Order: sequence, then structure tokens, then C-alpha cells
Amino acid sequence: MIFASDLDQTLIYSERFLTDPSLKVRLIEKLDEKPISYMTERALCLLEEINKHMLFIPVTTRTIEQYNRITIFQNELKPKYAITSNGGNIICNGAVDEFWNKKIRMRIEDECISITDILKQFEDIKGSDWILNEKSAEDLFYYFIIDRQKMPTDEWDGFVQWMEQGNWTVSIQGRKLYFVPRAVNKRDAVLYVKSVEERSELFVAGDSLLDLPLVSCTSNCLIPSHGEIYHLAKRSEEGMSFPFTAQTGILASEEILEWVIQQMKIAK
Repeated sequence: MIFASDLDQTLIYSERFLTDPSLKVRLIEKLDEKPISYMTERALCLLEEINKHMLFIPVTTRTIEQYNRITIFQNELKPKYAITSNGGNIICNGAVDEFWNKKIRMRIEDECISITDILKQFEDIKGSDWILNEKSAEDLFYYFIIDRQKMPTDEWDGFVQWMEQGNWTVSIQGRKLYFVPRAVNKRDAVLYVKSVEERSELFVAGDSLLDLPLVSCTSNCLIPSHGEIYHLAKRSEEGMSFPFTAQTGILASEEILEWVIQQMKIAK
């Protein structure tokens, strides 16, 4: 059995989600000595139990460097695999799978509009009033720090449609705007590991549009009742048949992990 889960706003949460002062939480990430991410103590205990009895795979849009800041994965749990860069990199026992990375870069070149064309087209609606910073993530995708209140509307919808026709995905998570080639996705990376490990059952969790390919590849999924997938389901006229947590925010992580443990017990 495999449990592959997104991290930010699925298993780990920033300070703005710590709304209950009585909740026991642990700081699991710092940046320049500033606190960044937390998990509840209960979620940590549940995840430790899962990691003992299943193949747990952290799956994140973070780069390798950003993933390595999360202390529990470096010092305590030490999962065999980690999928970073939205599926562009697979780490196995601390080493990058070069075969996989090369395969993904070839797919980007073959299947997707070039990033040069994307950025050139983006110049028409890009402005310093709403784009605060921009970065390349290991030359696999781009992301921007934005002011969401100042985003243009009319030009934006047309630009997103054009990008999607060129095999790119656009995702907005908090203050971050992501431009990601469809060849770079979490589903394909997880299925690759599943094949290598010859595991049969796959359980997944995730909250954003970048998690949509992953949570769509199995019926064994649970999605937090917040984030892009949840809000997309609420807006969808046809409805989306995903199961959602009863809890929201940081407590959704506990519910997801309890569900995984229950599935693990049923399988035994």
C-alpha cells in the first residue's frame, strides 16, 4: 500500500491556520529563523504510524531545497521517496532519480508551448502593481508572488485559456501563482514509483488544482474542505464526485491521516 500526499494545506499548515490556541502543534519548518509551517502533534503521531506500515510518499510543488527545510522528513520520518517540483523530481533515499528528471524535461520540450513563448505572452498583462516577484523552479515551471486583489480580469481569462491549449496548468495558491507544464505533474511521478515498487493499492490526498491529476487517478482519495479543488467542486454545475473532509484547516490533516489508518486496518 502507498499513501501519497500533498504537503502544504493538506498535511502541513502556515501560522494563519493556527486559529485554536488550545491545539497542540509543532513547528516543522523555518526560513531565515522565521517559523513557516506546522503540524498538530496528533497528525504527527498518525503520520509516524502510517510511515511504519505503508510506503508514505510526500508529494509537493516545492523545489528540492524548499522540501529539505521540513525537519520531520530530514530528521524523523525519513521517507524512502519524496516527489518534489510538482512531479519533476523524484528523490529516492536522498538521491535524485536522474532518469525520471530527464524524461520529464524531454516531455516538456515535446508536448508543451515553450516557457519563452509563455513569458512573452504574459508581458501583455503582467504589471508591477500585482506581480511582486517571480522565480523559476529548477527550470521545470515558473511561479510568481502576487497581489490577488489587483489581478486583471478580462485579459487574464483569455491568457489562461491560451496557456491551457498549450498544455500548461495555471494554479493560484494563496499569494503564489503557478505556471506548470502538464508534463510536470504529481500523478505520473507517483504512478512511476508505484510501478517501481510493485505496490497495488494507492491512497492519495491533496487540495489544489496541481493535485487534481493525482486525486483523479484513484478512487482512494480524500480532499480537504478548503483549497482550489473544494472551491471548484462548489462552483461546478455538474458537481465533482470527490470525497471531502468534514474538518477544514489544520484539523483536516488529522482526518485524512485517520482515514488512511482506517483503510490500512481494513486491508489487514
